[in-house]
Amino acid sequence: MDVRFFLEQRTAFIRHYFDEATAPFLETIRKINAEEAPFKPPYFDPDTMDGEPAFLQEWLQAQTGLEVVGQTCVSMLSESLKVFFRTLERNSGLDCEAECGTKAFKKGFIGGYRTCFTKFGVDWTNCPVDFAILEQVVLARNASQHVNHITDTRASHGTGVINKYPSPLFISDHEKTLMQNGSGGLLIDPTIHVTRSDLHLAIGEVEKLAVWLEQ
Repeated sequence: MDVRFFLEQRTAFIRHYFDEATAPFLETIRKINAEEAPFKPPYFDPDTMDGEPAFLQEWLQAQTGLEVVGQTCVSMLSESLKVFFRTLERNSGLDCEAECGTKAFKKGFIGGYRTCFTKFGVDWTNCPVDFAILEQVVLARNASQHVNHITDTRASHGTGVINKYPSPLFISDHEKTLMQNGSGGLLIDPTIHVTRSDLHLAIGEVEKLAVWLEQ
């Protein structure tokens, strides 16, 4: 089986899905910002209307849609990476948990498989992959799949993730600036925000791993 081929089929679909799924939300936001129909703001009467921007609810829903699409794509990428490792394991006739113990996988499947493959001859010394990015893909997936509050649709980076990655990949420029300034501007954990460029960067690292392991 050409494992790399099938992995790249998955990653190509993730790129395509992100573009197709975000398009309507981006268009809604653009129209609201440009005050285009059907989002032309009504005449503002200070005596009968509050100061809330017109179509705020529609803008917030579109923004939430973008966040959910991004988190879905990161989840798909994480699962693609996991099934890639599992396929290599199976094709090599290995049972990594049996060989290395469940403790090797306690901090995640990436570290577990790296430990296992090292035991069977893979030297990671010259691997060009940024494993910090791959780990953040998995962490973002875990956070997006385990939201704790029914009242909230946002998925956020937990304190443990921020301590390990003070400038996480999947975060908005606004929240990143607040964190870097250390101004105390963030009163809650930062939202998992996936841009097209950051998603493509993460996908590139997954594909780079497949190419390197194939050599």
